[in-house]
Amino acid sequence: MKNKTVPLSRQLVTTIIKKGTDFTEAIGAVLKEEKVTIQQFNVLRILRGRKGEPASLLDVSKNMLHANSNTTRVVDKLVAKKYVERMQCPEDRRQIEITITDSGLELLKKLDRKVDQKEQELIENLDNSQLEKIITLLQQI
Repeated sequence: MKNKTVPLSRQLVTTIIKKGTDFTEAIGAVLKEEKVTIQQFNVLRILRGRKGEPASLLDVSKNMLHANSNTTRVVDKLVAKKYVERMQCPEDRRQIEITITDSGLELLKKLDRKVDQKEQELIENLDNSQLEKIITLLQQI
């Protein structure tokens, strides 16, 4: 019986999944030091990117890296930690607006350095042209 080789498509998908998991776990470990999850970190970065403009839950949900995140629950935990504030929208009292607090911004400053360092470690074997090529190829999928 001949030894079947694994199709390239399966090798690619498996490698992407494994590397994605490795990256997620590595970044998650950095965030865990500050008692923040990847989803919470993602919400904080989304809110910081709005430069003080409030966001609705829908706005935040649309920009999440993990589409299946329960954004309401993630925001609730950030409110409890005092990293974000929730308030009623003045124009539509049924809508809730979310903004990042100064504590949330301070936490991001600290986390940005640590996450940047971990990301560099994860890709240290690649030069910029290789990184650009990988990004381009992945975007074509």
